[in-house]
Amino acid sequence: MLEKHNVPLKDFLTSERVETADGKFLMIAKDALDCDALISVSKMKTHALERITGAVKNQYGCISGVYKKLGHTQYPNAESFAHMLIELNQKVAPRLYICDGIVAMEGNGPTSGDPVSMGVLLMSTDPIALDTVFCHLVNLDPSYVPTNLYGETLGLGTWHDDRIEIVTADGTISEKELKRKYGNPNFNVDRRKARKKGALDLLEILGVFQSRPYIIEEKCKKCGVCVESCPVEGKAVRFDNGRRNPPVYDYKKCIRCFCCQEMCPHQAIQVKKHRLPWEK
Repeated sequence: MLEKHNVPLKDFLTSERVETADGKFLMIAKDALDCDALISVSKMKTHALERITGAVKNQYGCISGVYKKLGHTQYPNAESFAHMLIELNQKVAPRLYICDGIVAMEGNGPTSGDPVSMGVLLMSTDPIALDTVFCHLVNLDPSYVPTNLYGETLGLGTWHDDRIEIVTADGTISEKELKRKYGNPNFNVDRRKARKKGALDLLEILGVFQSRPYIIEEKCKKCGVCVESCPVEGKAVRFDNGRRNPPVYDYKKCIRCFCCQEMCPHQAIQVKKHRLPWEK
């Protein structure tokens, strides 16, 4: 299709170092920075770290190859990673965000979940508003998504319903009508609160109630992709006894970036979510 219309395919291999507000840096693909206009096309999916991956998370694809691993070690939790994603979106500045939810993905996201028919195509110049509408369609409180919260605080967009106009082919509709006509209340996504008045932050510091990846032994082919994809120095997942047994985790080293789960080609890694004290 690209050849037919004489459209060049970019590989995003050449990068440019861009300083960030926190004194760190991002290695962003020059093709993404030098283009006349960037249109971001994402897939509607769940995500173990940020709950969903849609308009905002999609721009992590603008980080050049090997530097994606570095990003997970520089920003090792959902909150710091979300801050980085917001700044990344501001630096590459897509003119239009499109999210393909014709067939979405639920469950063990972003690569090992299950396809689910949603039948929607979302478009906006505001990625936070788009991801908010995404949340409403799958019955997820938008405030549970870190990129939504920090995206509004840092000026990328808004997640408040009274500031978002939703327009369909039939005209402007309300959030309630959107859910009724296009939503899927049974969509399988983690709906736990991102925080509870700071209590979750303390529990995470103590290493209590954290979500963690684990290997389903009967599915594991011992290919080692999870070990290779782990960005932690010294590896948080490794083979202990050659390749006779599946790899094992050192959860003291694990930063919960879930790169292993995302990259596993056999869907052998899932994320165990621990119930928090205030949840029923």
